[in-house]
Amino acid sequence: MSLAGLQKSKCKMQNSKSFLNIQFTIFILIFSLASLVGCGKKGDPRAPELTVPATIRDLEVQAESRGLVLTWSRPSRYIDGRELRDLAGFVIFRKELSRKCPECPVAYRERTTLNVEDQDKFIKKKQFRFVDQELMPQTVYRYRVFTQLRDGSLSDPSNEVEVVWRP
Repeated sequence: MSLAGLQKSKCKMQNSKSFLNIQFTIFILIFSLASLVGCGKKGDPRAPELTVPATIRDLEVQAESRGLVLTWSRPSRYIDGRELRDLAGFVIFRKELSRKCPECPVAYRERTTLNVEDQDKFIKKKQFRFVDQELMPQTVYRYRVFTQLRDGSLSDPSNEVEVVWRP
């Protein structure tokens, strides 16, 4: 092989090495940018037990002609004090106490779920109510309300309220 042929061959090798270096540099640059964009910090990590909504403490019940009316205030914070932003609704539990054995243990049963539909609105509802009309006369009812988040998790139970339905 002649000297000119060797120089051409050496030049081709340098060009391919330089092309590989450019490709590698571009790959590293794209990978770095993608990892920076994909891993944006949204806030300090929080323990899961702190992402629970504050417990409802003002549940009340009143007997009216059309049924038992439950009322409570909207929770606005998580238990760690941060603003509550993913409220989905409320789950209402009820238990009926036996007339023959009021001290016998009875489990709570889910009565209904109320969805919150004003999450994205500027003015949010501050007070919620539910009218229970599926009642039997002279029956003692106890209620608890749980706050539900969009991921399906529930708060601790509210205060318990009790009433006798006498239509």
